[in-house]
Amino acid sequence: MKDVRQIKVNGHQVGIRGLDRVLEELAPAYAPEREEELAAQLMERLRHENYIPDSARQAYAQALRDQLRRAVGLEPLSASSGGLSIQVACGGCAGGDQLLQAVYDALSRLGLSGEVERVSDALEIAALGLRGTPALVVNGEVKAVGSIPSAGQIDDWLGRAAEVKPSKH
Repeated sequence: MKDVRQIKVNGHQVGIRGLDRVLEELAPAYAPEREEELAAQLMERLRHENYIPDSARQAYAQALRDQLRRAVGLEPLSASSGGLSIQVACGGCAGGDQLLQAVYDALSRLGLSGEVERVSDALEIAALGLRGTPALVVNGEVKAVGSIPSAGQIDDWLGRAAEVKPSKH
């Protein structure tokens, strides 16, 4: 299911089918004065392919608006959760899966929270300034490209990014 992207809605990861495609179509029309209108279009178009409960409609609308803002290079409107922002770039290789699991394992070991995003679209990978995969980006800073770092190295990077001292192995 390559056309499903995981996003955070009310603190929960949910899969949204067709998000990348619709963002690609709407982003070129973005202007600050049209943001609300385009966010409404995004929600309406995605409702046809995704189950969005009425009780969570407003939370989905905000999360999707944030995705639109990210797609055009703006900061999301939602307040940050205070956790880490982690991106694992992979072109569909096994190394990307291994790196993603290593990141989840490190977060668990360190007791940290964070938003982990898998980036597999070639244009998004290039927009991050990455020249290879798998790659790890923590809070906007590229940490590794083309290899899977050791568990200790990942612990160190995540611990420093969260301003906590990582445990020793």
